[in-house]
Amino acid sequence: MLGLMGKLPLPLLHGAGWLLGNVLWLLPNRFRALTQWHVQRCLPALDAGSQRRIARRSLIESAKALCEAPAIWFGSARRLQRWLADPAALAVLRQAHAGGHGVIMLTPHLGAWELTSFFCSQIAPITVLYKPQKGASDAVIRAGRDRWPTVRPVPTSGGGVKATLAALKRGELIGLLPDHDPPEDSGTAFAPLFGMPANTMELVAKLAARSGAPVWFIAAERLPWGRGFRIHLRPAPAGIADPVHGPAALNAGVEACIREWPEQYWWSYRRYRRQPPGAPDFYAGL
Repeated sequence: MLGLMGKLPLPLLHGAGWLLGNVLWLLPNRFRALTQWHVQRCLPALDAGSQRRIARRSLIESAKALCEAPAIWFGSARRLQRWLADPAALAVLRQAHAGGHGVIMLTPHLGAWELTSFFCSQIAPITVLYKPQKGASDAVIRAGRDRWPTVRPVPTSGGGVKATLAALKRGELIGLLPDHDPPEDSGTAFAPLFGMPANTMELVAKLAARSGAPVWFIAAERLPWGRGFRIHLRPAPAGIADPVHGPAALNAGVEACIREWPEQYWWSYRRYRRQPPGAPDFYAGL
C-alpha cells in the first residue's frame, strides 16, 4: 500500500493530507487538543484567531507530512531528485562542509523533515540518528530512509552515537532531530524553549565540541498546492558547542525555525512531558 501511495502525484497526496487535517480539526481528538494547548502556551502574544489559524494549519501540514512520506521513501528517484533541486541551498551546504570537520545538521519536526537527509546526502554521506519504532513500522521507516546508499540511519543508542562521531571524523555529515524529549539517561539538561523549561539533549554540544564540526539547522518548507519544497539553512546560534550553554543555544535555534514557519511545525508532540523536579505537570489542564 505504501509503495502504491508513493507513486501518486504530490498534489493528490497533499490533498489527502488537507482532508485528513481538517477532519482532525473538526472532531475532538488528542492531536487537536495538544496542538491548541502548545500554540496557546508557546505563542501567547498572538490573538485567539491567529492561534486557531496556526493550530488548524499545523494539523493539515502534519497530515500532509504523513501522506507525503511514502512518496519520499518509495516513490520515483527522479521525482525525488527534482524536489531536492535547490542550487542556492546546496551552495550554502557545500561551503559549510568545506572546513573538513563534517557538519552537524539539525532538523526540527518542521515541514518535510523526511526530505532533509536526502538533500544533505548530495554533497557527502550522512549518518542520521533515529528512534526505533515498535513492530513492523520500524522496518518500513528504516527501509524508506535507507533507500540511498549515502544515507545511513542508525538507532539512538550508544552504538549509534559512536557512528555519528566516526562519521564526523571522516568529514561526513550527521543528522539529528533536536526537538525530541530525550530519555533522562541519555545526557540531558533543562533549557528554555519558548520561555519554558524543556528537557533537552546535550549530545549536539558534545559532538560539536569534540569534532569541531559546524552546526546548522535545515528545514524543507512545504509549498502550497503540491508545488514541491524549498530548502532553508540557518547557522546554529553562538554557544551551541558550549557544555553549559549548548542546550539553551540549541533550543534558541529550534525556536527561531518554528517562529518562521509556525504552521508547519508538529505541535501535537508532547515536548514538555518531562519537567524539573517539583514543577507542575505541563499538561495538567488537558
